[in-house]
Amino acid sequence: MKLKSRKIVLAAIVVAIFLVLSLVNLPVWAIAPGKAQEVAKLITIQGKPASSASGHILMTDVSLGPVSPLQWLWDKMDSNVELVPGSEILGATPPSSFIPVQLDEMKQSKQAATVAAMRYLGYDLNIVNGAIVAGIAKVSFVSSLLHAGDLITKVNSTTVTSAQQFVSVISGFKPKDSVKITYIPAALVANRGSGANVYKAVSVTLGARPGDASKPYLGISISDGVSYRTPFSVTISTPGIGGPSAGLAFTLGIIDRLEGGGLTKGNTIAATGTISPDGAVGDVGGVPQKTVAVERAGARLFLVPPQEYKAAMSKATPQLKVEAVSTLKQAVADVEAFASSSK
Repeated sequence: MKLKSRKIVLAAIVVAIFLVLSLVNLPVWAIAPGKAQEVAKLITIQGKPASSASGHILMTDVSLGPVSPLQWLWDKMDSNVELVPGSEILGATPPSSFIPVQLDEMKQSKQAATVAAMRYLGYDLNIVNGAIVAGIAKVSFVSSLLHAGDLITKVNSTTVTSAQQFVSVISGFKPKDSVKITYIPAALVANRGSGANVYKAVSVTLGARPGDASKPYLGISISDGVSYRTPFSVTISTPGIGGPSAGLAFTLGIIDRLEGGGLTKGNTIAATGTISPDGAVGDVGGVPQKTVAVERAGARLFLVPPQEYKAAMSKATPQLKVEAVSTLKQAVADVEAFASSSK
């Protein structure tokens, strides 16, 4: 009986150790190749059905998340997986806010892609520039007045056209000053209607910045943003996918659809990079892993931001051509040149 009892205790200890090693996460995150998928299947444009001439434009993502000790050992043996401190991924973002922030970045990316694509093709979008509310702190003086996605266009009588200008204007006030903020509600920023009724206004009493009581504080984070009107609605379905890195791929996909297909001449190309409403391409993360993913999906051309070219080349095989692009115009030109040379 004693021997049997010892075996039971030993087995219980082994099970407990296994559970700890497999279920308790380390302060380490793994960045692994995700999947590459065609953006044409995600994009719906009113009155513009997909064409049989459409090529294959791929977006790609990474598999990202904290790892257990057992998973760490497994990933350590995989040259395509990068293990990094969780602090490098999260930065100042609380873990509970990471996914909502990523989803909001995806939303902004899709709006920027729509604007960039239609601007490139010469559509008049009646653009209104402003400072978009990217996030609201737990301790905020506007948490019940403004919401993430609202586009600020005026402070008192001063027109605001960028995040930097908004910061400059607010910095001219003092704590306890009252200001009138005019904005376009988040629900109306994309495909804005016409008329003055799309604008709202709230009066806000400025607080004091934590750590410096002499500086004004609102408790919001902002970035450059635009509101626009499109001649037809554009919808991009991305359930469960976050982050801004598919912006360039979405933009190319919208252009391809609006031009009737044929941009890639039947070739499979992939792209990663953020996109701004004016067509500038920005850097992203996880490019070595994304390179692996697009190669596995059969891509022959991979467009990346200039800052990520070396990272992509570290994983690219001779079968994949990598091009560095800093603007949408350059990206389209590279796709067209590649398509022409592949005939």
